[in-house]
Amino acid sequence: MAETFFRVTNTVALLAWIALVIAPGRRVISGFLCATVIPGLLAIGYAAVIVWKVAAGGPPPGDLTTLAGLRAAFGDDWVLAAAWTHYLVFDMVVGAWIARDAVRHRLPWPLRTVALVLTFLLGPIGFLVHLIARTLAGHGLATEPAPAPAAVS
Repeated sequence: MAETFFRVTNTVALLAWIALVIAPGRRVISGFLCATVIPGLLAIGYAAVIVWKVAAGGPPPGDLTTLAGLRAAFGDDWVLAAAWTHYLVFDMVVGAWIARDAVRHRLPWPLRTVALVLTFLLGPIGFLVHLIARTLAGHGLATEPAPAPAAVS
């Protein structure tokens, strides 16, 4: 059953990522589907597993502030599948932001696509590639456009 949960969450995420890479400029995809709907659905699945596992067995075994404790907790297939879903949710939210940001700053299609694919596969590396690309393109590291200067009276 945990394997089915894992396969379904991966398939849903993969289909959304394909849409994001193909049409990053479509607000319905980058601003709604991949920024809200799919991460929200995956988060519901994640929360359901976590609540169920805690209710069924109490807190996870071991000290979660150590590698040994994490290894013990992730020894349960359901907990591991939920942890993977955690990655899927946050990587997709970051990917949706990258798509909108890259389109807003008119970054070239190849750079945008590489950043998105790497974010899907290797989360932080894709994010870093996007930050480097936008910096090299002269847009700096600020994540939002600078506010307009105040009018002089």
